[in-house]
Amino acid sequence: ISKTTPMVDVTRGQMVPYTITVRNTWQFPLTDINVVDRYPAGFKYIEGSARFDNQPLEPTVGDRQLLWQDLTLNAESEHTIQLLLAPGAGVTEGKFTNYAQAQHNLTGQALSGEASATVRVVSDPTFDCTDVTGKVFDDANRNSVQDDGETGIAGARLVSPTGLAATTDDYGRFHITCAITPREGRGSNFMLKLDDRTLPTGYRGSTDEFQIKRATRGKALHFSFGASIHRVIGLEVADGVFVPDATEMRPQWTPRVNLLLEELQKGPAVLRLTYLADVEDPKLVEQRVDAMTKLVSKAWGDLDTSYRLVIEHEVFWRTGKPPNADPRHSAMREGEQ
Repeated sequence: ISKTTPMVDVTRGQMVPYTITVRNTWQFPLTDINVVDRYPAGFKYIEGSARFDNQPLEPTVGDRQLLWQDLTLNAESEHTIQLLLAPGAGVTEGKFTNYAQAQHNLTGQALSGEASATVRVVSDPTFDCTDVTGKVFDDANRNSVQDDGETGIAGARLVSPTGLAATTDDYGRFHITCAITPREGRGSNFMLKLDDRTLPTGYRGSTDEFQIKRATRGKALHFSFGASIHRVIGLEVADGVFVPDATEMRPQWTPRVNLLLEELQKGPAVLRLTYLADVEDPKLVEQRVDAMTKLVSKAWGDLDTSYRLVIEHEVFWRTGKPPNADPRHSAMREGEQ
């Protein structure tokens, strides 16, 4: 006896054909033969689908078992049983095996080995996948919500960590079909990032650049990204602003931080922190930039402000490169800037 199916991957509710082949190798007919087919939990027999040598022959349906009773197998002959099974909605993803065996009708003794056929239940693109839709809009009032009159931004690019990408249409809309197949039962996180390099000149995001949402099977996700034209306020510092060989500001420069905060409070803006380096140690320059960023961020956090401050920083060397720097290292640093 043998059992086969032409299908490898199946989805829930899909009808799966199986063929059981029984061969009588003896030179005389065999009578009182039963063929038993045992199928996995969650699978269901499609009533009226069974055929014995291409003739309708319904089995007796039991608990996860089909039984064709009292068959006669001709001498040196081959007989086939065809049937359809379907995995139900409660079947989880994975491999499932059906088993078939020939037995004696009266004694129940096995007359053959146990034949098997395996299929793999996989996710269904229609019912299990999660589609992602969304919009990138011109957030004129920078409140992170698309209000009346705020139009979409065309040509903005969205990317996911798995390499999926989408570009907004003329109305700022985007759509990713079957972006993720969430884990069964508990779902999965899906992250999307707005590529700010594809925004119009002068625009910066007014919402989080990265957004993470929980995906569940069969339900779509919606993302909304805002961007607007921001003021850019520049702050240039150099070695003379700091205590020698330290990251602390000289006392005479400390009040300038309050002036900077007053300017930033006049309206949403991006702070561009620029360090003009000369002969300082590159590590000290990096530490000073970090110290200034933390100083301004803490001072800004202590204020009752209406927007999140974004601080960009860059380093320019008056000589074009750090002192005593390897030319290859200098080229790399200039490329990073």
